[in-house]
Amino acid sequence: MRRHPRLARLPACLTTRLAARLAGLVCALAGLTLLAACAIEPKLSDKSTVYIDNYTRRDSPEVYVEPMRSPPAPVSALMVPFEVTQDMAGSQDLGEQLTRVVWQTWTRDRVFPKILYEPKLRGASTPQAVAVARRMGLDTVIVGKFTYVLSGGTRGDSGVSFTFDVIDARNGERLWSMAEAGTMETGLVEDYILFARKNRMPTDPLTAITSTLAMDMGGTMTKWNYGFVPPPPAGPNPAPPQPAPAPSGRRL
Repeated sequence: MRRHPRLARLPACLTTRLAARLAGLVCALAGLTLLAACAIEPKLSDKSTVYIDNYTRRDSPEVYVEPMRSPPAPVSALMVPFEVTQDMAGSQDLGEQLTRVVWQTWTRDRVFPKILYEPKLRGASTPQAVAVARRMGLDTVIVGKFTYVLSGGTRGDSGVSFTFDVIDARNGERLWSMAEAGTMETGLVEDYILFARKNRMPTDPLTAITSTLAMDMGGTMTKWNYGFVPPPPAGPNPAPPQPAPAPSGRRL
């Protein structure tokens, strides 16, 4: 096989390295197309484009209040619509929609064995929600606020931050207070020799971000809610019974 005239001028070690790099890039491209979260747009006259599903960038949840011990049995909860504190059109409807995402995520993950969402309590105060939970026979009330919402759709950046409290319906004590924020950025492009890598935004970034944050914070409460108090340790084993004495006149 004849070598290309330009390659013939290069040392053999350099052409070998170049061939190895090209082979590695081809293998990497093939591997990316096998991923479930990827899609490829092949082109003959230009670079092929590999699309990667975008993800929520966030830090760990901030825990401000948490109980010192788990309940003796998992508790139930009543969730009311969270308030959107930003001055924006349709804030109440948006708060109800995003709260429903939190409720669906926690229902899916079984954070509480029974968690009800009551959209009719939109705008209700915490004491009013606690009173309703008592009448319904539920143990806790979940109230919260969306402190930041940025909706960029599929072409712009999006972000969500919210905080919530879990209130004991018996005495009004605050059991949990947590907050977390997350963003999803678009427009990330990485160019390679044979292909380009681009982020693919979900159809509803706000729902995806809210669900991820709810999953993070719900995991912490799940461990608490189902962490049954272990029974006290057993006492020392009793001493084994002594063998009965042999009857007189008989030999063992």
